[in-house]
Amino acid sequence: MGLSLFHCRSAALSAPSVVFYGASGYANAIADAIEFINPVPLATVVSYIDDFRGDEGLAIADAPVISFATWRETLVDVPVFVTVGDPDQRKELVGRVSRAGGRLSPSFLAAARVANDVVYGKGGIYVCSSIGPNCVVGDHVHILSLAAVGEGCTIGDFTTFCPSSTVWGKVVIEAGVFIGVGARVVNESDDVMTIGTGAYIGAGAVVTRSVLPGERLAGNPATDFRTLAQRRVQP
Repeated sequence: MGLSLFHCRSAALSAPSVVFYGASGYANAIADAIEFINPVPLATVVSYIDDFRGDEGLAIADAPVISFATWRETLVDVPVFVTVGDPDQRKELVGRVSRAGGRLSPSFLAAARVANDVVYGKGGIYVCSSIGPNCVVGDHVHILSLAAVGEGCTIGDFTTFCPSSTVWGKVVIEAGVFIGVGARVVNESDDVMTIGTGAYIGAGAVVTRSVLPGERLAGNPATDFRTLAQRRVQP
C-alpha cells in the first residue's frame, strides 16, 4: 500500500475528473465531500454508473447517470471511485471495473485529520474523520464523517466506518468489516483485539471483545444477532 491522495494542497485549479460507481444518496454525500468540503475541490464527478437506472436520462447535479456499458464505451479512461457502503458489494464492483480495463481512483482526504505516519492504500475516502498515529489502513476503506480511529490500529481492505463510529486501543480490523453509525469498538487491555473478516457491527453497538469472522453484533454490550432474536421470542 502507498500514499496516493487528491488533497487541497496539490489540487490543480481545474480539479481532476472522476466517475462514481453508485448513484444513491451515499454517492451524493461523498460527491459533496470531495467537491465542496475542502477549500479546493478534490475532484469533479463527471458521471455516475448505475446498473439499474443508467441511460434513462437521469442526472445528479448535472452529471449523467449512465450504465456500465456506456461507461466502458465512453469514459473508461477516467478513474472510477466505488461509492457503495456495503463492503462485499464494493469489493465486487472494484473487481468489475478492473476486469473491464478501468482505472481506480486514488484515495480522497476530505477535511480529515490524519497522523503523519499513517499508511493507507488506494480507493479510500476519509471525510471529516480522525486517524491516529501508527495506523495502517487498507485499500478501498471508507471512514466517514466524525468517525475516529485511535493510535496503532490496523484496518483491512474494504472496511466501512459509518459516521460517528469509533475504534480505540490495540485493535486489528480484518477485511470487509462494516461498523455502523455510532458504534464503539474499545480495547482497554494490553492484548490485541481482533474484529474478524466480514463482521458486521450494528449502529450504536459497544464492542469490548474480539469478534469472530462473519459475526453480526448489536446492542450494548454487543451481542450476536441470533442471541438477541432468541431473547425476544422467549416468554
